[in-house]
Amino acid sequence: MRMRRSVPFFVRDCDKPDLGRRRVLTTASACAATFLLPEAFPQEASAQADGCTVTPDSGEGPFYFDPALVRSDVADGRPGAPLEFAVQIRRARDCAPLTGVRLDLWQADALGLYSGYDRQEGVGGISIAPAIGATFLRGTQFTDADGWVRFTTVYPSWYGGRTPHIHFKVLIGTREVVAGQAFFDDEINAEIFEQWEPYREHYTKRRAFNANDPFIDADRDGSVDGVYCQIERYDRTGLAATATVTVDDA
Repeated sequence: MRMRRSVPFFVRDCDKPDLGRRRVLTTASACAATFLLPEAFPQEASAQADGCTVTPDSGEGPFYFDPALVRSDVADGRPGAPLEFAVQIRRARDCAPLTGVRLDLWQADALGLYSGYDRQEGVGGISIAPAIGATFLRGTQFTDADGWVRFTTVYPSWYGGRTPHIHFKVLIGTREVVAGQAFFDDEINAEIFEQWEPYREHYTKRRAFNANDPFIDADRDGSVDGVYCQIERYDRTGLAATATVTVDDA
């Protein structure tokens, strides 16, 4: 049986939804929650702390295109749990943040649809018409002086055999240095899908989880092929999450 361990994160607003399976610990200044992570993925807890390990390249997948949209708000009015998503990009040789580096983001919406594509099913049993010819949940930002890019988006859904994730691509000048994926703990995924619309209408159809996603550990070496997000805030207004991406800038 796979062993599991607990990892703490902090919720800045104590007025949050029912946290279900997570144990909640309150303090005078913050709400601290604990959730469980599978031991099979030792990088889940350390991905953000260990900023000097190069983030694995997992490829861009079948749904990438560049709409040439430099913007931080990529939601385009799509329904779903609001998500403020921030990524810091560092270089591997000394963990220093990189300034002026390009990050492209793209992801599925709350129904598992990618904008701009007509051959997809999302969560199944839905119309794909809103995705055709659209550019929602796609955008480009350039890192600030501290290496950060920030996006306003919605929490991604599962679809087909894929667990929720956000795609990103980092370019230094014109050179692509990594194309990867950012994942969320499955305790958070489950709570979002059970409590928020429109996920709730379809969550019982979900068969893709972190434990069986074919790309989360594609080479079966026990490590995550991507990064895990740290939840910084989770309340009735939505979520805020961060991730650290480390690249070889040589």
